[in-house]
Amino acid sequence: MGSSVAYLGERMGQVPVLVIACLETGRLTDGNQGGAWGSLLPAAWSYMLAARARGLGTAWTTLHLRYEREVAELLGMPENVRQGVLIPTAYYTGESFRPAPRQPLSEVLHVDGW
Repeated sequence: MGSSVAYLGERMGQVPVLVIACLETGRLTDGNQGGAWGSLLPAAWSYMLAARARGLGTAWTTLHLRYEREVAELLGMPENVRQGVLIPTAYYTGESFRPAPRQPLSEVLHVDGW
C-alpha cells in the first residue's frame, strides 16, 4: 500500500479532476462523528462507482487532510466546511482494470462478537 500511496502522491498534479467531498458543519465532537460523516461517505463512494461505470479510475485518499487548512484557504472554503475525502479521477490508462484482491469474508466478518 505504501508504494501505491507514493505513486499517487508523485502524480497528483497530473490528475485532471480532483473531487473533494465536503461536509458543512460546525465543530465536530466525539459523539456525532458517525452521524456527521454518515451521509458524506456513501455519496463519495457512489460517485466512485458511477465513475467506474464510465471507464474512469478513482482513488479514495485522505492524504491531503494534513494540509486541510491550506487547501480550504486555496479554494476559498468557508470555516464551517470540513473535507472528508479527496478523489482523484481520470480515464484509466492501464490494461488491468479489475476488482482489487479481497480477503475472504470469513476473515473480516464477525457475528455476535469479535
